[in-house]
Amino acid sequence: MEHQVQPRHVRIAHWINAIVLLAMLWTGFAMLVADRHFAVYTHLIPRAIWNALQLTDHRLIGRAWHLGIAFLFMANALFYAVTSISRSTWKRIVPQRDFLRAAWTATIKELTSPRAAMQPEEYNGAQRLAYTLVMLGGAVMILTGLGLWLGRRAPWMLAIFGGERIAIVIHIILAVALIAFIAVHLGQVLRAGLPTLLGMVTGSTAPHPKKTRRALVWGAGVLASLLLAVLALNATSDARGIPTLLRWAAPTRTVISASDRLR
Repeated sequence: MEHQVQPRHVRIAHWINAIVLLAMLWTGFAMLVADRHFAVYTHLIPRAIWNALQLTDHRLIGRAWHLGIAFLFMANALFYAVTSISRSTWKRIVPQRDFLRAAWTATIKELTSPRAAMQPEEYNGAQRLAYTLVMLGGAVMILTGLGLWLGRRAPWMLAIFGGERIAIVIHIILAVALIAFIAVHLGQVLRAGLPTLLGMVTGSTAPHPKKTRRALVWGAGVLASLLLAVLALNATSDARGIPTLLRWAAPTRTVISASDRLR
């Protein structure tokens, strides 16, 4: 069997996306539990999770970080799109003809095949369909997020989705769908085994001990740098807990009052 090869730009975008999406889901959840329309459901959240995610009184902080990180998400999406088009790697994940049948066949095969057979050299029909839907959903999340952020400055963006309330519901539904996709994705990676995971680190599912160690060292360095950057940014927080570079993303008191029906 041939070894699956992951281009460098795909690996870079993948790991940036992993970090950015976790941060966005966290901060988005902090905003959600502060929304008075969803307050009746907050008691369903276990206290341990509430404390671990520091969800108490983080509405303004959550919004500032969420919007700031959202621009990193958009920049990474643009990077992935441009590099995939320029290098024609987008063809690897676009659904082919009879994609529904191909997706169904691939799903049945993955559910019934032994783990050793789960490292194909190319993406199967189910993966192609899932990744395409995720990218389309991500685009809609960006548009609804921009519409909610711009609000009355660009009412036409919210009008496309039927108004603020419908736009925020769409945004939340897509976030839940993304969480479900991540759960399935992680389950498939665990079932496929370590080579598949290393393939997204080193670029190939073929064993390369030295390359693996080098990639892990670089990855650890990047994560440490990101953590230090977040700590440094957080050290500049004002009395509300919002870092200086993210104050543009925090609503003013006037904006809060005008849009309080969403919170």
